Amino acid sequence: MNNISNPKPCLAMTISSDHNILAQLRNEMVLRFVGVPEGDHDMATGLSWLTLVRRPSPTAAGRGILQPSVCLIVQGEKEMLVGRRVLRYGPGCYVQAGVAMPVSGRILEATASAPYLGIRIDLDPKEVAAFILDMQLPVAPEREDVPVVTVEPAADALMEAFLRLLHLLDRPRDLSVLSRLVKQEIMYHLITAPGGLTLSRGLLGGQREHAVSRAISWIREHYDQPLKISDLADTVHLSASVLHRRFKAATVMSPLQYQKQVRLLEARKLLMSGGLEAASVAFQVGYESPSQFSREYRRLFGAPPLQDAQQLRGQAAEP
Repeated sequence: MNNISNPKPCLAMTISSDHNILAQLRNEMVLRFVGVPEGDHDMATGLSWLTLVRRPSPTAAGRGILQPSVCLIVQGEKEMLVGRRVLRYGPGCYVQAGVAMPVSGRILEATASAPYLGIRIDLDPKEVAAFILDMQLPVAPEREDVPVVTVEPAADALMEAFLRLLHLLDRPRDLSVLSRLVKQEIMYHLITAPGGLTLSRGLLGGQREHAVSRAISWIREHYDQPLKISDLADTVHLSASVLHRRFKAATVMSPLQYQKQVRLLEARKLLMSGGLEAASVAFQVGYESPSQFSREYRRLFGAPPLQDAQQLRGQAAEP
């Protein structure tokens, strides 16, 4: 990511002069990980949609699919590459995604004594859309330049809701009922915040965004099949030129670029499992030429397919 200029980071100092809530969140997260081995990075909770994240040291850039979600950073600093945009953020900021997006990210600041800490909530598009409609929340007019991934400073009210959600984890009797209410409160703050258009458009979807979302879903479900823009445009009831323009405005990449990234990420998963040759994986994810697959894989991940997979398995095996 060094070839792209660094943006002004979203850091806690831009949020509020009162850091008491953020300090409480940090202390709560530290307590949650007491006794948890340092190698256990992500902690599942009593809620399927809530994950606590910890990293004890900076990381190299890694690639993956960012699902519809919001992650509040409590400690540390991170950088994410979305298309050609670099998003850099620290404590008291959150990253939100309205649709599934191939991204590259790395932890910039983290130590064993002050690890990177984050609270991630997975968002169900249907749940968020129903909430917007039921609560009759205002949705801004349609625009073609709304990004599907943004970083925003968290208001105190939003951080307070996250803190109450963590406290609920110690109350199993109340968790299943009250967590739904707190999650709705969090969704409300996200949607009504200045950057809320990312979620309301990405998850609820106006006519324009709905077509792009359907195109994204089709590509993810059929990534191993040949992609003809004209056929995809017919599927989502748009002209090819309009689909291409709206798709790129939303995802910062063309449909073919999106498909290529999904293919290569799926190939990496297959290679990580072991037992498959690179050529077999290439055909399995939709490539007709193993040599083209190897070139594009190396361009994206920085190493040939089998070498990259071996390095990843070695890293996973380290204590």
